[in-house]
Amino acid sequence: MTVEELKAEAAKLPPDDRFALAEWIEQNADIRSLRGMVLVREISIGLDEIDRGECVECNDESELGAFFDEVKTRGRQLLKTQRASAA
Repeated sequence: MTVEELKAEAAKLPPDDRFALAEWIEQNADIRSLRGMVLVREISIGLDEIDRGECVECNDESELGAFFDEVKTRGRQLLKTQRASAA
């Protein structure tokens, strides 16, 4: 049975049974182990990005807002350039 087939069958279950199935899956040792490995990998990727300087430090809402404003401005400029070159 494929994952898609399992999903389709699970969707047919009453809500209480779907909830019980979800709890069983969450408590499964193999799945918990896999989730732990994925989490460690994602944290490692994030730490590597920080080491390469691929991050922004924002100390408050004002700095965060300014960062997003800068991203929007650069995005709009890039879009404008792309549209001009396509015309």
